[in-house]
Amino acid sequence: MTILKIREDTARRRLARLGFRLNKTPSRSWLRAEYGPGYIILDGNTVVSGCSGHEYSDTLERVEEFIEDRAR
Repeated sequence: MTILKIREDTARRRLARLGFRLNKTPSRSWLRAEYGPGYIILDGNTVVSGCSGHEYSDTLERVEEFIEDRAR
């Protein structure tokens, strides 16, 4: 596995422990060509982070910062 995939899986597990869900831009999405891959954090069906400007706007670094802020 690549380091990026390992970081993503770790973030996904840590968010699940905090009660959130991490979604990634769908691979065949029309958004991908325009904005590139991104992430969105959900609490149930409510967007918590990753929707500023356009859907799936968070980077993996911002997701990890969100986790660190919530873990404190």
